[in-house]
Amino acid sequence: MEANLKATLREDQGSPESRRLRKEGLLPAVVYGQGMESTAVYIDAREFRNALKTEAGSNIILNIELGEKDKVTALARQIQRHPYRDEFVHVDLIKVDLTQTVEAEVQINYNGIPLGVKEEGGLVQTINNTLRISALPTNIPTSLDIDISHLNVGENVSASDIELPEGVTLANEEDDSVMVTVTLPRAAVEEEEDVLGEGLEGEEGEVAADGESSPEADGEDSSEESAE
Repeated sequence: MEANLKATLREDQGSPESRRLRKEGLLPAVVYGQGMESTAVYIDAREFRNALKTEAGSNIILNIELGEKDKVTALARQIQRHPYRDEFVHVDLIKVDLTQTVEAEVQINYNGIPLGVKEEGGLVQTINNTLRISALPTNIPTSLDIDISHLNVGENVSASDIELPEGVTLANEEDDSVMVTVTLPRAAVEEEEDVLGEGLEGEEGEVAADGESSPEADGEDSSEESAE
């Protein structure tokens, strides 16, 4: 999926100029990569936001008109957002070659209700909801659907378990990080630990239940009395 953006060269830089641009609905940005020098620009903030609303999200291919003649194919990276206002602050536009692979973060959708939830009262614990992959810019999937309905309590899905589309690989081929797991609720774990603890205490209590010392413990005293 692609979108077209027009970028205008920035002559002035710095925080005051960036604030002025944002007030006018413009987004400060920098374009670099693939043999070109870093170039400070600004783009229309609304057009950029609309581009990210497509299914491709931040992995959408951006055809950027840079000045009057130059055109750059790029991906949006290092997207900075305002800490509490719903607006972008700055973005890096990385020039890419459509014939060369790039790395990207892809959203993971976990589908299905695990057996461990339905039959054992477990909970789904999501460790990672994105996966870093490597692919041609045009082959970057919008998202990946993972079926977790087969998982029992204590089982998980790791990055290496995920079946990737043709032409897509893990950015780190040895990535074995856990993505999602099914666990028991903390209350159930604590209850089980309490039951085990009570069992151990009961065993100790039975030993001393008669209130008398064992023959072994009284062995020395008995022999002394008989000797007298």
